[in-house]
Amino acid sequence: MTSDSDNGGDGDERSPWLDDADEFDTYPVDDDEPDAEPATGGPRHPLRSVLVAVLIGAVVAGAVLFATGGFSGAGGVGSTEIGESGTVADDLSRSEPGDCLQWTVDPPSEATLVDCAEPHRFEVAGTLDTAAFPSSEFAADAQWPGKERFSSIRDENCPAVVDRYLAGGLDPAGRFGVGLMYPLRSQWERGARVLRCGIEQPGAKGVQEEFSGRVADVDQSIEWAPGTCVGIDQATREPTRAVVNCSEAHAFQTTGVVDLSQRFGARNSGKPWPNVQSQNDYLRKICPTQTNRFFGGADRFAATTLNVQWSTTAEVSWLTGSRRVVCYVGLPYRGGFANLVGDARQDELLINGRVPVPPAKGPPGRSVGTPVPLPPGYNADDREIPAPAG
Repeated sequence: MTSDSDNGGDGDERSPWLDDADEFDTYPVDDDEPDAEPATGGPRHPLRSVLVAVLIGAVVAGAVLFATGGFSGAGGVGSTEIGESGTVADDLSRSEPGDCLQWTVDPPSEATLVDCAEPHRFEVAGTLDTAAFPSSEFAADAQWPGKERFSSIRDENCPAVVDRYLAGGLDPAGRFGVGLMYPLRSQWERGARVLRCGIEQPGAKGVQEEFSGRVADVDQSIEWAPGTCVGIDQATREPTRAVVNCSEAHAFQTTGVVDLSQRFGARNSGKPWPNVQSQNDYLRKICPTQTNRFFGGADRFAATTLNVQWSTTAEVSWLTGSRRVVCYVGLPYRGGFANLVGDARQDELLINGRVPVPPAKGPPGRSVGTPVPLPPGYNADDREIPAPAG
């Protein structure tokens, strides 16, 4: 089976990042399927997620169709005889809403039911009744619909199934997405007609990530571990949300994760959403310190010429229980992000293809150089180093 998960944003309301109007000050411191301490602060920039539909990695006897918000992903599920109309049922065809399915990717294995407290890759939200579709489409002698048709079925049916299952509790800017599990061509020809809408966590390189616990009971925030590099769209200069190797081009590198529940209330506390200004006031005291620690000292961080930035949580995300945000480093460039290559903690860092050169230090209380005009939404000061032209 393959799956396609719908996870993304199409506007600032759905983005966990500051919008352009927000500013903050600077602080010292069998694959038979062929398609098968103080630090320098800086301005914040929005992360505009791109909603794309991606189908990757049909493996042996299963496929999972994803529509991700910047992440591309799919995982293979091996299976033998599958389908509610087949002669032999398996765990997928026996699964019900609230069940969790797990499989291995390498080597691929069949999907099996597991306790949701254990690591798994798919949480079943509901079954699609094929009788509701044109009879000719799912008849015993019907041709395999194909990925595009399954993608349409997902888009037309699964969001409502998941929304009903979670009572509207899926974070549109979070780490989970809506998916559909459906038969591969070989399974279809053996009579498989099982369709399951569910929830997945899209990951890097076309593999669904494992998660533990039911989605309704966990924090849905995107959690990038410190040191994670997030890709960049070269055309728009905006982050893609895809995790990449730091040796590859990227928009920013994370330096820490902050749990807002410690200041504003846990997910079940009933406390109201803290507005963006309140979050900024709190995070500007934390992210610079976390970033200095990440780099091993303020001087080492200053040598990178990068700026401290951080994400914030939108009200809709707060209401679903998301409480975590990330601190990260990057640079503004032509209305977007500069192109970074290399781990910023190493001497290998390049910014727009150039080695960063820290500005000379002037006498205390005096500016160094002339501030360079920055794109709208950025708050420039003489310690903020714009990205070099590429």
